[in-house]
Amino acid sequence: MVVRVSVRGRPNYWRFTVYSWLLEVRDILEQELGEPVEVVSEDGDSDDPEVYLNEHLVGVGVPGEEGYLIEVIKKAALELRGGREGLTAS
Repeated sequence: MVVRVSVRGRPNYWRFTVYSWLLEVRDILEQELGEPVEVVSEDGDSDDPEVYLNEHLVGVGVPGEEGYLIEVIKKAALELRGGREGLTAS
């Protein structure tokens, strides 16, 4: 199953920054999550970028650096898995 990570918000510098970071760390996320990761950028109403993991909001705003973004997504994935081996969309 493919894990979908999306960043939503108005098309501005901050959304582009978070999207670019996600593209840079996609390989690390795939290793950490054990599944393929799809990264997308989508229009939304917020000025601050919103990060979604399989349609679940996991973060708002711009983290201090890419490593923090990885940790936010890993933590959310573990919570959504609820002990299951694979991360599935709910």
